[in-house]
Amino acid sequence: MFLKWISDDCYQKIAIVGICKNAGKTTILNHIMQHCITNWGIMTTGRDGEAEDVLFKTPKPQVKITRGSVFCADSVCLDAYGSRVNILEKTVWQSGGKPLWIARANCDLEGEIAGPQNTAAQADLAERLIYWGADKVLIDGSLDRKSIAFSSSIQAIILSIGASFGSLTAIEEELHRLQVLNQLPAIKPLTPQAIKQLHEAKGIMLEQDNLWTEAGFSSLISNEKRLISLIKDTPFSSIYFPGAITSNIYKHLGSSLQPYKLYFRHPECLKLPVNELKAFVGQHHPQCLIPYNIKAV
Repeated sequence: MFLKWISDDCYQKIAIVGICKNAGKTTILNHIMQHCITNWGIMTTGRDGEAEDVLFKTPKPQVKITRGSVFCADSVCLDAYGSRVNILEKTVWQSGGKPLWIARANCDLEGEIAGPQNTAAQADLAERLIYWGADKVLIDGSLDRKSIAFSSSIQAIILSIGASFGSLTAIEEELHRLQVLNQLPAIKPLTPQAIKQLHEAKGIMLEQDNLWTEAGFSSLISNEKRLISLIKDTPFSSIYFPGAITSNIYKHLGSSLQPYKLYFRHPECLKLPVNELKAFVGQHHPQCLIPYNIKAV
């Protein structure tokens, strides 16, 4: 059963992400909370547990917060919980214009949780939950390369599959694509200085003899010819992409990338259909600064 690995000490921050809206993330979160006994911290990227979906107006399950759990909520949620919670901290963040608070459940609760939408703030919030006694943090995240779920602070991802994604064929293709991405290895070896440099990089980086330099542009959109000219004129051996490569971009780059080691910030930077993705991986053997860590589907 997929729950067994959660008890391992190496998995402290776990993100639950869906392949589409209404994929069942809250149901999975509730199931884990009920069946894995630990000091949980619970947070989301925005808002979760509301009575109905804001866009589609469909009913949604409330978050089941077990007694003793530490969680984040806005001021309106806390008013609804009343004396059933112990307020621990008013944070510096807001969600929907409302201040965010950290609280501990004095009994089992059902209701809403909230969290900041900024990735850096989300990472800081997870640390605050641990500070207040959480042994492990569950994060209701999103399948987006800019999400906290794809940051280096997350040790494991649980993928939630929802029928609203599309047909069974479309779901199978998406799962196949994610499986290919999940197998991409981490970049190695890298010096601590290089790791720091790539994590902070806002644009494309080029490497020769373990020295990384900026290419001078952040995105490949409309810059394919600049990159081709640059790597032809200068003896680089590796290229690092913090952003996306699409089918159209790859068509323009063609075989120009063949001699180089290709590094990406995260597997989701490869925005290619599954067949094209498999061909790209087989030809270029890309590595990632932050690899996927999908542990369960």
